[in-house]
Amino acid sequence: MQFRFCATLSLLLDVFRTKGIIMDYKNKSQKDKCAILEHAVLTSSPEEVSALYRQLGEVRMSARALGLACRFRGLAHVQALVESGANFIYVRHEGMGGFYELHYWLTLLEVNDVLRRAEGVDKRDACFGDYIWVTPPEMSDLFQQTIYNGMKESSGACAAEGEIRLCALPVEQRAGIVKYLCAHRESACLDVEELLFYAVMSSNRQIAKVLKECGVHLSRQRITKLAQDGRSNEWHSFSHLLGYLGDEEFLEAVGSIVSEMDGNKLYYTESVYEANYNLYYKQYRLYRPDFFQFILENFNQKKMNKTKLMRGAIDQDSVACLELCAQNGWLEVPRRRDEMIKYASDNGRTECSAWLLSYKNRTADFAAEREKAEKAMMRRLNVNPNSVAERKKIWGFEKREDGTVIITRYKGKNTEIDVPEKIGDSIVTAIGDWAFSPGASRLKVEQREFLRRSLTCVRLPDTIETIGKGAFWGCWALEQAHVPDGVTAIGERAFADCRSLSLVKLPEKLTAISSELFRYCKVLPEVTIPTAVTTIGKWAFHGCKVLEIVVVPEGVLEIGQLVFQGCENLKSVVLPQSVQKIKNYTYNKKTGPQTIFDGNVDVTVTVPPKSYAEKYCKRNGIRYGN
Repeated sequence: MQFRFCATLSLLLDVFRTKGIIMDYKNKSQKDKCAILEHAVLTSSPEEVSALYRQLGEVRMSARALGLACRFRGLAHVQALVESGANFIYVRHEGMGGFYELHYWLTLLEVNDVLRRAEGVDKRDACFGDYIWVTPPEMSDLFQQTIYNGMKESSGACAAEGEIRLCALPVEQRAGIVKYLCAHRESACLDVEELLFYAVMSSNRQIAKVLKECGVHLSRQRITKLAQDGRSNEWHSFSHLLGYLGDEEFLEAVGSIVSEMDGNKLYYTESVYEANYNLYYKQYRLYRPDFFQFILENFNQKKMNKTKLMRGAIDQDSVACLELCAQNGWLEVPRRRDEMIKYASDNGRTECSAWLLSYKNRTADFAAEREKAEKAMMRRLNVNPNSVAERKKIWGFEKREDGTVIITRYKGKNTEIDVPEKIGDSIVTAIGDWAFSPGASRLKVEQREFLRRSLTCVRLPDTIETIGKGAFWGCWALEQAHVPDGVTAIGERAFADCRSLSLVKLPEKLTAISSELFRYCKVLPEVTIPTAVTTIGKWAFHGCKVLEIVVVPEGVLEIGQLVFQGCENLKSVVLPQSVQKIKNYTYNKKTGPQTIFDGNVDVTVTVPPKSYAEKYCKRNGIRYGN
């Protein structure tokens, strides 16, 4: 990888004049001072760099210049900078964007793909390249041509006229710089503990060896975070690097980190699992027996999803990994053991099935397991199914100020549900917003899929008075909903998108058909609108494809936009004398207004003579009769 290093013409002219001339830099910005210093590091001697630094005065961001010296120039230039006051503290120039701090001490390492990908090292930053093209000061008269050539050939291998190529120093020379910086870590502001961490994780063995020889260890903070805190920045940087390591690099790097952990095991999160077993990226090394054993030995097993790990071993048909699980006590719980036997059998993993059955026969105390199961069954039989403790296992609910209960969530697995009248001594009077919807927040994937694809019938008790917004939205498999006559309000979208809904009886006390109530109920054949209803909200029956006949009862005053849009088979609609307002929808002036029957040319509307409904049909060209 190559880079071209050019500053602005005026800045370079300043550098040229430093050859024997004292310049006044007090009016230069910090950004300009940094550019002058960085170019001098690449083109001048250590003595000239020291002299220039004294003329520049305070340079608040010398980290990049020091990084360039570490990577391309050598120990003498690094000494000249550090002794002049340069350090690795990163201060972003005023007006510069960006969020992450740049660690220019990473230039000491072999900047391989692991560091570039995991730590976001910018490939365009000259500091981290394998070599760099530099314009010398004496070529000032050719500078304009050089910068254009540099732009045009920034990815090419040819130098522009007068440019000098500097290669990254051999690792042996950088190791010598590391020794010097370890001895001057405070003045250079070098975090040698972090340098060791990144050297180990990126397989920079020689640099890591030098740091260890200098007595450097991981910081106490990083050790603590790697052992105890899966949300810390220290853990995040570690787990992020893991996914980019090759198989043997992973074992070597993590082994080296563990040796620094004072006997503590590494914290475990799902990121460790994903770094080593990912079907999408065809990464299967986790279930290589030696690799699996390494993970179990070096990471905290208390944080592991043992069921998930064992299922993965079964998927890979790895008996050796199951044996390791057994050795670590993962199969001692009969329930988990039997779950694994069933999983292996259901997925046709014959070798794993045979081994698990053999393990059960060798280790199980069948009499003790049977006695324990019988006691558990008796406890369940003796529990009051209506107790609050038992109800909490199936229902999410909240108690209101008036002492009644609102159902907020269903946690069970029954495909047909009878909502209870009481929870403890409190009466259930309401179904909350999104209570049965797979679109509700904070649902696990399994719960979401069950509500979407498996729930077929819901029966509500006579105590229910209201049903909240979106209560059954997205329950694709729901076929029947039994709504009691005492319900007076049903929220918008309550039954929207129930693709299998074929039977629902609306209560007589209902006063409004809310917006989108039955939107996309594609197999709903009929709906009887209660006589107490006064308004029908927008899109209420939108997309009900098999709906053929709708009778709007006397007493309805208002009908919202696009109520019957997309009702492809709608043939007959009866509108009453009482209707006083029917809303059209206008998307833009070019297309004109859309009626409540938009897109349906086969519908015939029955209306009373001289009624508002008749006038609406005439005005909008809708076929009608009296």
